[in-house]
Amino acid sequence: MHWNLRKSHTRRAIALSIGGLFLALVVYQFVGENGYLAARRKWHEEREWRQRNEALLRQNQALERRIHELRTEPKVIEKIAREELMLARPEEKIIHDPQKK
Repeated sequence: MHWNLRKSHTRRAIALSIGGLFLALVVYQFVGENGYLAARRKWHEEREWRQRNEALLRQNQALERRIHELRTEPKVIEKIAREELMLARPEEKIIHDPQKK
């Protein structure tokens, strides 16, 4: 097949074909499986996972501090016994407030 590139409609057809292919490639790169939108979505997802991980690390550190306090400081255990379990020493008297529950 012989292409006559001197005719304007042949050149126009080739230019439109190349332009269409380029446009299709740009659209695919933007919305394709590994395109810009997918990469952006994965970046947001990774950021959310990092934030969750940091929150869990902070929570673990707080729980480790609490465990250490409970194992080493008798005053913390006494405070829990008094406030949450409503215990008292044998020589103490407890007065209950009927409004408080």
